[in-house]
Amino acid sequence: MLADIASDFKVATPGTPTSASLETSSTDAESSTSASSTEDMNADPEPTFVPTPVDIEKRLKALMPEFLSYGGQLAPRSKSTLSNNPTSNSLTIAQLLAAGLHLGHSTSLWNVASMPFVFGVREGISIINLEHTLTHLRRACTVTKAVARQGGIILFIGTRDGVNNVTIDAAKSCNAYYVASKWCPGTITNAQEIVGPHTPRLPNARPGELAKPFRPDLVIVLNPIENMIAIKEATRFHIPTIAITDTDVDPRIVSYPIPANDDSVRGVELIAKVLAEAAKEGNELALEASKRQSKQRIEGRMDRMKAWGARA
Repeated sequence: MLADIASDFKVATPGTPTSASLETSSTDAESSTSASSTEDMNADPEPTFVPTPVDIEKRLKALMPEFLSYGGQLAPRSKSTLSNNPTSNSLTIAQLLAAGLHLGHSTSLWNVASMPFVFGVREGISIINLEHTLTHLRRACTVTKAVARQGGIILFIGTRDGVNNVTIDAAKSCNAYYVASKWCPGTITNAQEIVGPHTPRLPNARPGELAKPFRPDLVIVLNPIENMIAIKEATRFHIPTIAITDTDVDPRIVSYPIPANDDSVRGVELIAKVLAEAAKEGNELALEASKRQSKQRIEGRMDRMKAWGARA
């Protein structure tokens, strides 16, 4: 009986799979395959990335330079930064250096009176200290702004070749006057003879009364060497003057000197634009002041009319 049982079951040697083990392994493989397929069918599908729409207008407003984030709100830029022209507050020494305003004249043409503004000498050329240039330019802008705010007459003078267009553009941008060709001697000291015949008569002028020429309240000279006569005439009538004084010019001849290179057209243009921008700011302040005064007059008249109506 035992022999029969042994014949039915063959003893397997280690390492050789039997038919029963093969059947078991195949059954396990089928079950695992079916189980895995069932799990794959029951598993959730992989999530797909859906791009969210972007608000283009909101994104552009956040990136546009004319809006500044302040207090969680978008506020427009100040009026001083809306213009392309630089202002006295935004001007830097790097801009002055790039315009070549630090280059003076040769030491052989050096004026001793300009010594406080000279930084040093390099290869026989005087170097202007741009810190003094920036300080004096800001002071000149303050004066220009104050004169324009009071409604004064500003005169730009620039008669050198290459500076003519700069003078005209600076004067027109701030509604000022200019002389771009040649200064006629006696324009200020003998204005009745030089300018008087060309001055339009006032509507309420009396018969036979000569037209009265107006003198400027501020003179800005971009090339003082060629316009010494204009500076002397303005000084004689106590008219303040602003001029670009190079190392060959005595800065004491003008009221508000700006130590800088007057031979650089790019540098002269930069200074002229800064001064014109200051004059424009003064004109805007004057306009706002006149509107405020007009509003106060109208309100005062309305109050008086109401008071008269109440009395009646």
